[in-house]
Amino acid sequence: MFFLVDTLLLLGATAAGYCLRFGWNGYQRLLEALVDRGLFFAFVFQISLYYFELYELKIIRDSSKFGSRFIQSVAVILIVLMIAYYMLPFLYLGRGVLLFTVICATAAVFFWRIVYRSIAKGSQLNERIIILGTGQFAREIAREIQDKGDSGFEIIGHIDEKKENKT
Repeated sequence: MFFLVDTLLLLGATAAGYCLRFGWNGYQRLLEALVDRGLFFAFVFQISLYYFELYELKIIRDSSKFGSRFIQSVAVILIVLMIAYYMLPFLYLGRGVLLFTVICATAAVFFWRIVYRSIAKGSQLNERIIILGTGQFAREIAREIQDKGDSGFEIIGHIDEKKENKT
């Protein structure tokens, strides 16, 4: 889901960049650019986000790590895009379009991460579970669920399977 929303936001940012630069007169150019140029831009952006672990909720939760890694990621995106556009000029978005696209994409992805963090923090969407067992394996499962943070589960307890019911 995260990857799909990012892709849609980045393609939307490319469209917004073209519209801001050329207005609605550039509609034909926009359609041509979204196919290859927009997807290339989205690919580079997402690879950088992945490399800086910005798809991990642990990083997104920590505001200082998130902020510094996001800034580093955008800097790397710009460097990689400049090199790629020099080597592959047919992928270049256009004069002035890149600036608008990077601004729109950075803002959209940043705010999407903030929204996702607030949704993932809320436990109202989590399914409440009870783990059967109290052994090492059960504790490891519980630790993994708690560390992941966005697993969709909330542990409400453990049941010791070794206790006998005496009635």
